[in-house]
Amino acid sequence: MNPLLWFLSLGHLVVDLGQGVLPILTPLLAQSFGLSYFQVGTLALAFTFSSAIIQPIFGVFSDRYSMPWLMPLGLLLSGLGLALTGFVNSYGQLMLVVLLSGVGVAAYHPEGSKLARFISEERKAGSAMAIFSVGGNLGFGLGPVLAMFILSFRGLQSIHWIIIPGLLAALLFIYLLPRFKYILAENIGYQAKKRNQGIQGSNRRGSLTLLMLYVTVRSWIQAGLIYFIPFYLPAFKGITEPEYLVSIFLISGAVGTVLGGPFADRFGGRNGLIVSMIISLGAIVPFLKLNGPLITIFAVILGAALISTFSTTVVFGQRLLPNNIGLASGLLLGFGVGMGSVGVTLLGIIADHIGLAMTMNLICLLPVVGVFLALALPDIRALESIKRQEEPLGQEV
Repeated sequence: MNPLLWFLSLGHLVVDLGQGVLPILTPLLAQSFGLSYFQVGTLALAFTFSSAIIQPIFGVFSDRYSMPWLMPLGLLLSGLGLALTGFVNSYGQLMLVVLLSGVGVAAYHPEGSKLARFISEERKAGSAMAIFSVGGNLGFGLGPVLAMFILSFRGLQSIHWIIIPGLLAALLFIYLLPRFKYILAENIGYQAKKRNQGIQGSNRRGSLTLLMLYVTVRSWIQAGLIYFIPFYLPAFKGITEPEYLVSIFLISGAVGTVLGGPFADRFGGRNGLIVSMIISLGAIVPFLKLNGPLITIFAVILGAALISTFSTTVVFGQRLLPNNIGLASGLLLGFGVGMGSVGVTLLGIIADHIGLAMTMNLICLLPVVGVFLALALPDIRALESIKRQEEPLGQEV
């Protein structure tokens, strides 16, 4: 693996710290500004919109222009926006700085994942994207720890120190910019080489739709478990401290991401998606229904299996859109996070009407939908192999 890949993963870790910091920061902000629950929800929605939903827009620009400078800029803005939350004087200003942080997160991902693809061998694309993706998973998990450490000094008055990781990472990426520019220039013919590979036209659009639906289902399961486990397990299982299971679930997901990429490289991305949902289906019911040490074991299995396809879906999307690597990355990375937030909202509405227990039962059935969506996807690697075999014959004719 190219050493630059580890720097890209480190940048991914730093830029995604904000997604773990903001939830810890929100109660203090609500107390300081006297925010209602609606305003707190709007604040979270603003961050989700700016950090996730607009990622495809940055992806489009990333495909059209060479913009490696977006990475150091994104790293700086992601920390700066959160650092400014301790200095603003109104809810409107608070919304603006949160949006600024989210824009920084959105700016980094498409360009970073595109470079991660370019510096990897085609047959190791899944492994390379797994290394890139696990940085984001770790950043999400370490964000709350960093926030609690910084806030332990003087509360919101010490939040300005949150800019340090982003600032240091931005300086590192500015130093690496010449190398990144060289890689982008060297791969300028990548899209031209890939233009006739894979599937075309309406079949490609249909496959991309299925893939995005798969990501939606996976995000709804993941977000639903993360947000509702702290309510469900104490009420129905008598577990007084369920947060440790959420941490185990997320940490196992980071491990699963590292394993999922090589699995997809060896056995194919489609097979990786199918296996992920089958294992998740087998683990989610005992995780929610059993008691004792087995809950922890199934939390590990479920987290590793479900989140293992995070990098696989990105590579799958890049192969579906070989002419638009940045757009594919923005869609699969940003869309997944955004749909997770939408899913929690919808599941919350359902829980209000039919109860939390029934809602968790519905979440248990979602992997079945995921299995059928994965089965409907094409085997991209096989199609690309056929295309490569046909090209020389076609040229001779």
